[in-house]
Amino acid sequence: MVLQSETARAEEQAPPHPRCTRVAALALGLWLAVVALPGARAAEANPPEKYAGTYRIEGWRALQERHLYHFFYLQPDGRFLLAAEWPGNERSQFVGTWSVADDRLYLNGQGRVDTNQGRWSTAFERTYRIRIDPTGFVLQPEPRKNRYGLLGWPQAFRYLRAQPAPNLPGLALPDAPDAMATYIAKRLAAHP
Repeated sequence: MVLQSETARAEEQAPPHPRCTRVAALALGLWLAVVALPGARAAEANPPEKYAGTYRIEGWRALQERHLYHFFYLQPDGRFLLAAEWPGNERSQFVGTWSVADDRLYLNGQGRVDTNQGRWSTAFERTYRIRIDPTGFVLQPEPRKNRYGLLGWPQAFRYLRAQPAPNLPGLALPDAPDAMATYIAKRLAAHP
């Protein structure tokens, strides 16, 4: 049988040192504060609908001068349309659903890329990091191998306005929210 020393028994029965108690309380308070930051209450503090609207690719004016057009619209109900056109070379559209978790926006859908070098349908998955700068929301795509034609470009998209603002010269897209919702629903039905 092992006998505990008098010192060991006294240490077990002694109250914790006041400095240790303060450090433990501080650590617990800091941990609770970190847990309460974005991830824990993201759904309450960061409703996804606040990101809904039209986004324009950075440098869009210079791109349009070269006849390269991008249109990116997030519906408040969680659906999206991402389309691009380079007259005579490419016309692409992707539709699907979008969601937000912490500082990431996720797109999942289907689409079609039509280029002068070929045509293909493909699943579309893309992740964007959400930033906020003085002009508003910025969606920076995470780098991936591009199999999406013009829609796989690495430039960020900046928030423009809540309503659809289509700018593709060869594709008549609606600019009314209800008509855009119908357009996206039809495209989703065509790409289950």
